[in-house]
Amino acid sequence: MKNIRFGINPLALFAGISLFISMLFPWWTLEVSVMNRPTDIYPYLIDGPASDFIGYKRSPQMTILFILLITCIFMFLLGSFLKGKGIAITTTVGGVLVGLAIWRFLIRIAGVAKLYEVPIQGHGVGSYGGFAMVDVYTVIQPGLYLAIAAAVLGVLSGIFHKKLTNKFSLNWMSNDSNQTQML
Repeated sequence: MKNIRFGINPLALFAGISLFISMLFPWWTLEVSVMNRPTDIYPYLIDGPASDFIGYKRSPQMTILFILLITCIFMFLLGSFLKGKGIAITTTVGGVLVGLAIWRFLIRIAGVAKLYEVPIQGHGVGSYGGFAMVDVYTVIQPGLYLAIAAAVLGVLSGIFHKKLTNKFSLNWMSNDSNQTQML
């Protein structure tokens, strides 16, 4: 049976923590002048009065995005403490998947913003089918920036996984090894 070797990869750990924290903050905010408060868009939820306007608080794409991001957090945490080429590939793939999730989130937000004729970042006059014109302020929020940092850290942690886990090696072996090794 193959033994499991342990080492700490701080970049993967920071990627997992950053991605987790990014999910606690909104990724995009939309403030419409006729609504009593802004609407925060998380990767898993639309929180605010605009959710009543569009008719849902969570879309099927948001559920998929949420599951993908939770899986990537798990991949980063796995890569934080285990050595091996497969784990290096796992953290790199996690970073790439987070990057793809961010890209799809921005594409989706841009599509919705275009539908109502508002910018993805800044001030605009929104239109609902040409009937109602309202002032709209949109802001990309810190949650998205933290997710971007997690994606970059995830890819870098995979690239430098061997070097980092050797430098921060714990010299632990799992109990499922059939060999006795002297440290």
